[in-house]
Amino acid sequence: MRKVEIAPSFDRDAEAIGAFIEARFGAEVRRNFVADLEKICTLIALLPSIGNYGHGYNTKLSGFAFGRNWIFFDFDEESVSFLHIVPARHDRQSPWLE
Repeated sequence: MRKVEIAPSFDRDAEAIGAFIEARFGAEVRRNFVADLEKICTLIALLPSIGNYGHGYNTKLSGFAFGRNWIFFDFDEESVSFLHIVPARHDRQSPWLE
């Protein structure tokens, strides 16, 4: 399996989404979100080619739809770097992912 690298930007994005989930749905739903996020990142590390480059966001990163969010990552033969996770409703043309 490729090494999993979590960028500080991914941590910040996940924390913001988690805080929103907890405020709206409670701590247990947030814990489930975090557990599911860890599982999907492990899956992506095993099979990074499941990512999608035709996601419509203003980035060259590979993306993977995760519930109501998109996970963006880069990979090579040795590692997968998780860089951002954003709500699907985010403006796809903004330059935030460049």
